[in-house]
Formats: sequence, C-alpha cells, structure tokens
Amino acid sequence: MLLILALFAIPLPDSSLKALIDSAAAHNRVVPESLSSYRAHIESEITVVIKRSGGTESAVQVEQVASESRWLRNGSYDQHVVGYRAQMSTLTISMLAILHRAWTVPVLYGNRINVMFGADTGRATRPRGGRGGNRAFIVAHPFAPDRDSAYAFSGGDTVVILRLPGGRQVPLIRVHVEPRLRGSRTQPIGLFQGDVFLDGTRYQIVRMRGSFNLLGRSPVAYPMLRSFFAVDLQNGEVDGAYWLPTTQRIEGQVASPFTGDARSALRVVSQWSRYAVNDTVVQADTLRRAPHTLTFAPSDSLSRYGDWSAPLGTVTAGMRTDDFTDLAPPSWRPTGKPTVDLSYDKFGDFFHFDRVEGAYTGLAGQLRFRDAAPGLVARANVGYAWTEATFRGGASLTWTRGPWQLGLRASRQLDNTNVFTTAFTSAPTIEPLFTQDEFDYVDRRSLTFSATRTLGPEREAVIRVDAGPGDDRYDVARLRRPPIFPNVFMPDSLFRPNRGVENGTYERVAVTIDFHPDVDLVFVRPGVGAQVHYEWATGDIGWQRVEARLVGRQVAGPFILTARADGGLVTGHTIPPQQLFQIGTLEGLTAYDYKQFGGDQATVLQTEIGYQLPWLRAPLRLYRVVLPALAPELAIGVRSGWADASTAAARAALLGLGPRVNPSTDAPLPFPASAPSDGFRTSLDFLVRAFGGALGIGAARALDGRGPTPGWSLLIVFGSSI
Repeated sequence: MLLILALFAIPLPDSSLKALIDSAAAHNRVVPESLSSYRAHIESEITVVIKRSGGTESAVQVEQVASESRWLRNGSYDQHVVGYRAQMSTLTISMLAILHRAWTVPVLYGNRINVMFGADTGRATRPRGGRGGNRAFIVAHPFAPDRDSAYAFSGGDTVVILRLPGGRQVPLIRVHVEPRLRGSRTQPIGLFQGDVFLDGTRYQIVRMRGSFNLLGRSPVAYPMLRSFFAVDLQNGEVDGAYWLPTTQRIEGQVASPFTGDARSALRVVSQWSRYAVNDTVVQADTLRRAPHTLTFAPSDSLSRYGDWSAPLGTVTAGMRTDDFTDLAPPSWRPTGKPTVDLSYDKFGDFFHFDRVEGAYTGLAGQLRFRDAAPGLVARANVGYAWTEATFRGGASLTWTRGPWQLGLRASRQLDNTNVFTTAFTSAPTIEPLFTQDEFDYVDRRSLTFSATRTLGPEREAVIRVDAGPGDDRYDVARLRRPPIFPNVFMPDSLFRPNRGVENGTYERVAVTIDFHPDVDLVFVRPGVGAQVHYEWATGDIGWQRVEARLVGRQVAGPFILTARADGGLVTGHTIPPQQLFQIGTLEGLTAYDYKQFGGDQATVLQTEIGYQLPWLRAPLRLYRVVLPALAPELAIGVRSGWADASTAAARAALLGLGPRVNPSTDAPLPFPASAPSDGFRTSLDFLVRAFGGALGIGAARALDGRGPTPGWSLLIVFGSSI
C-alpha cells in the first residue's frame, strides 16, 4: 500500500524538463530486462451511468467481469473471462457488445498504447481491405521516439512523496502532456492529453490520467452527439521492481441536445490482484504490436464462478462524471466564450404523445454565459400540441455557484397528477402511441423561483425550495384510442377520460429534501435513499401536502433484496382533486386496477426478494450482438397499499375526480374513479426474472380476494422494479 508523506511542488534541481523527458523515454521504451511475463487476476465493473438534469447520477446497468490475464514480454496479451454477473434497469444489450476486445491495458511501457481496442476475438476478421476489420486503435506514447513531433510537455515538478512497502520513498513527478499534432494523418493514431506521473528514482510511469483524441480516421458523423473519452491508469510497484497495473478507470461520456444537462457514461473500472511475475521466460528485447485478445471460459465455468472480491455495484458507486470535467471538450466546460445551443431539458420537450394534447413537437435552446457571467444559463422551449391546437412552453434562468443553484422559470405545461412516481414513470413520451395512457393531466401555468443546495462531496443530500404563483385548469381527453395498432394492444378498451381538476389560482411554497438521490429501485446501485417533500398553497384553491419515501437495495450473495415505502397526507378546507393520492397498478399494487384507490392519505409498501439461480450466467454472444446472461432469478414480491378519505373535504374531492368508466364503451359506472381502500390491500407476485432482472414474467393475485380479477393474473415486468 502506498503512503503519502507530503504534498507540495518542488522544481527538479539541476535538471531540465527535456532531460527528464529523455530519461523517462529511455526507461519506458523498453521493458525492464528482468521482467519477462506476468499473470494476474482482474475484476472489472462495467457501469452505464445516467447523469440527470440537476446533477444526480444513477446506474442503470452494472456488469461485473472476472478475468485471468496473461502478458508476455513480446507484447502478446490475453484477457480470459472466467466470471460474469449483471443487474439491469432495462432490457438492453450487454456492454461486452461494445467492449468486445480486451479493454485492460497490460503495461505502460513501450512506444504505443492499446486502450480498449486490442484484437477482437469475438468476430471473424474481415478480408484485407474490408471496412473496419480487426485494426486496433493505437495511442502514440508520450515517451515514444517520435514524441517531440506529437506532443508538447510542461511541468516536471515533484507533487508528492510516496512511501512504499519496505520503506522506499519515491518522489512522484508530474509531467503535463498536450498534443502538438493537428489535422489528419495517413495512418490513424490516438493522441494523449493530460498528466503523466513518474517514479522520480526509476523514471517509470506510476500513473497516466487524461483523455484521447483520434487523428487520421474519418469517424461516423453524429452531429447531434457530443462525447469524449478519458482514462485514469494507475500502477503499483510489484516485487519491489516493476510498476504494473493496480487500478484502471476508462470512461466514455456522451451528451445529446435532447437530454439537456443530462449525459450518459460508460464507466469501466478494473482492479488487479494475485500477480505471478516471470512465470514464463520470453526472449524479446522490445515490445511488438501483438494482438491483445479477449477470450471466454466455457459457459458452465462462467456459471459456477463465485470468487468475487466486491459486491456488485460497489466499486464504481463513489465515482462521478464530474471527476473528468477538467479533461472534457471546451464546449462542455463552464468556462469560455458564451455559447448558444440547441438543448432540451428532456426528450418530451422535443416530442411526446398523450390523449389530451395528441402529438406534441417542440423546439428548445439555451444560452450559457460562461465567462461573461459565470454559472448563468438561460433556457427556453416552445411547442405545439397538434390535436389540442395549443402552444405550450417555458423560459428559465439559472445561476450555479459551488453547491448552490438559484433559478427562475415561467411556464405553461400539461402536468400530470400521478403520485409516488419514479424516474421511469414520471411522464409519458411515446407509450400512448400504441398502448394505454397511464396518466391524468392538469393544464398548469406557473412562475417559480427555486433555490437548491447540495450537501457532501458525493451529493449525499440535496435540499430544494420552490416558491411562486400557479394556475390550474382542467383539460379534456380528446383521443379515444392510440393511433398505432389500437386493435392489437388495446382490443377491448379505450383511452380513459381525463380525471377531474378544480380550476383556480394559488401561491405555493415547497421544500424537498433528498438523501442519497442516486439510490432508487428503478436503478441498480445498492444502498438506502430517502426523500421528504412538503408544500403549502393558498389562493382560489389551497392545500397542505407532505410526502415521504424510503428505498433500499442490497445484494447478499445470490440474494437481491429491495424495499420501498411511500406515504403521503394532504389537508385543506377544500382539497383540489388533482392533489389527492390515487394508487393502483402503476404505484405497485399489481393485482388491482389503475388508480383504484384514493384519498387524502395513502401508503404503499413494497418488498421483493430475488434468488439468482446458479445456471446460464454466461453472456449470450449472438454474432455481433452480446446480450446479458439469461441468469434466471426467482423473485417473490409483496406489495400493500392503503388509502383513506378521512374528511368531508377529501370525500368531496374524490367525487370531483369523476366516475369510473366502462373501458370498452367509455360509459360511466355508478361509483367514483378512486375510492378509499377499506384497509390495506395486498398483492402477491411470483416472478421469474432474467437478463439481470430487466425482464420478469409471472403472476400476481390479490391476497384479500377483492381484486378486479379473481385468482391469478399474468404479470409481465420490464425493468428492475415494478
């Protein structure tokens, strides 16, 4: 283990920067004579992360891969996968479909570096001259013989002193590297930009942290996407003689104008252990460009593997996309000249469909003031609902400084009245084009001032205050069926009427506190999260409302434990129907109808226990597509809900929602759309989940015998939770 003794910056005495670079090149161009080969165990965690608007990050996909690696002095390297497991929020491909080559970097010696782009052993090599082929993406080493034509260097200061096992003290020297080449080259080559840290006594590389760009290859043009690729390659001293990999983080980030400040990241973190050095004698003076192969153990061996050193999802849990902000492209950084961009806060501002508006299309953009007014961003969006023949949109101004963000927004939008929502059930986008619209709506105009404060270095908590006037109006459902395949997905039902709303203006104040906002059952990161929300409104309509949520997810060997509790209370002399709590299928009561129960107070308790069977744990490799392992999992879920109308105002508000309707004829039925539950109502689920929990098929029934369907009903679940 390394021990840091001091942190300071001391210029190298009696040494020029060029002499330092020349020494580093001499010591890194050739592998030390005594290092012939090594074997090592590698455990990699591959995570797909979504950074949502507001800064919260959530893992939607985690795959854990155990490998045995073998490196030889002549440059050959094999990464042999011996174990695999995964958890998925949605049904998607495995990231091994992208990382179909050896993704770890075996050594930082040599003149060129293969980073995630070794030989692809998962596909047949294309004929010579064919497009793509097995050609690797090669990075020019900062200390290669041609370094002066490719790079410019600066720095050369001692930044820290390390104490290694055995008492050896090592000054760590930082050299900053900038690409010198511009334009294109005949042969494709990658260039490094960032910092290289050197052992000040042996001049070997201890760490490389930076980003890569590619010259000489015409990339496929994706003008609507912005991306960059960063690495943090850390070495440790092995056998007191060689600096070999200990931890490597390789991360690609992508942003789209259709997701606003949100971005996606593919994060790969690999950790080395169990080194066996010089197990094979290889005679070679220099490294050659030999294939870096990726191979797989037989499926039955992969299924039996259980020697994991870290629980699934914990290795990358403390990492954030902002860790590489200093390496991001200039257009991503908060500094620079002001920029104007096409940018949507969410995809729904570009297009969505519902039974009130029909198809909605919009245009949105942002002005980032950057150096002209640091932290200030202006945004605006406008769109047209084609069936409703109505314009909607909004404009906002936000200012961010450190952990604070202040905002002002004016908008008119079709908001929905669903409660206890998640990131995947908060609003419709395209689903009502071909299936039932699972929301009710209110036409809402508002002017809102907001103040947000994040707490902790890893955003352990977020506090937000909103205040301002609003105006709610009822809007009618104008469509009766989805336009795409209505007789296939909804053969015996129509779109429901939009439930009742009380019209009126009000002034509103709300406070929301989120603890560990990156933990939610719709995501796959383990941990515990909580949220408390309180709001007060007065005016033509008024109310007081409080909601609370507690979620937990834990992986214990083959068991996956999830739990969630939601509760809420709304009060007032009169209660607007749009502020009631309405619960049913979408809120977790799988054996009951859409918003079957409602009132001024409600609680939903959900828990599920899954057991991963020890079979079929190998990824499914289907030509160019790699799917997660089938990995069947047996799951039992118990979900209880309760809703009550405790006052005359609550009972009047329930009547204001309107009557329940016959789904086939749209004719009103002689009871309200939502009613008190008369005690707790409980659903029991049995599921067989697959593909990391992303797909579940099973059955549900109401334990009290009072569900809309007697006995068991078919249950199909897409996603890691219901």
